[in-house]
Amino acid sequence: PAVDIAYIADELEQLAEELMVADEDSDATSPTDPRSLIGAMGELLDELRRSTSPYPGDVLQPVDARAGGRDLTALGDHGIDLIAQLAALAGRLRKPQLARRIEGLALPLACWISRQGGEINVLNPVVNGAAALANSLKQPPLLAQLYGLLRDICAAVSPQVSQEMVSSDPTRPWRVFLLNQAIVATRSHQPALMEEAFELLTEHLPDDAPDFFREGMEQMDALAYPPQVRTVMEHYYSQWCAQRTLH
Repeated sequence: PAVDIAYIADELEQLAEELMVADEDSDATSPTDPRSLIGAMGELLDELRRSTSPYPGDVLQPVDARAGGRDLTALGDHGIDLIAQLAALAGRLRKPQLARRIEGLALPLACWISRQGGEINVLNPVVNGAAALANSLKQPPLLAQLYGLLRDICAAVSPQVSQEMVSSDPTRPWRVFLLNQAIVATRSHQPALMEEAFELLTEHLPDDAPDFFREGMEQMDALAYPPQVRTVMEHYYSQWCAQRTLH
């Protein structure tokens, strides 16, 4: 997806039409009016769009800590939450594919917020959108591009989320994000991306690292990964699995 507010707005307009039709065709009475959510999302995107205004010569004005009188991070969190609500509504209307497409907009929005200097506090819809996109991609170069988006988002995840210490919840968004990022890096077939993602994984999720690299080695044979990928995976497997087993 393009990391651009105009792109997100165009996609939202198309998906909103489908959501409205689904709502009108549904026999069930929804507790949430899709028009109010769609309208709120449109207003938020307009506010974000106004937060960058061109100087003469088409040079974009850098976004400061506040956008349109509201904090950029808060705007981003609100936008991602609205996307999650719209996706949930599509799910209640029994439109799972539409729900996934709507939730997928959280990925470019989070990346845009990151590139403008904001932080990401609402991560779960972003994780879901990235996972769905990753599962649809087969070509390593495209997965490498996706990794670039994840890298930008990872750098902007707020300490409140990234320093979450409740390790008993395996579904917490930060954990799933890091694991998925490492999987995307592996599937990109680029050793440098793998090493970067694996270092983050071992730093933040040391308890999960042995199982990840153990399963990774199993996948090397099952999916016939190229030698350069196997070399990196073997290195981390040796550090986090083989040596620890000996001790």
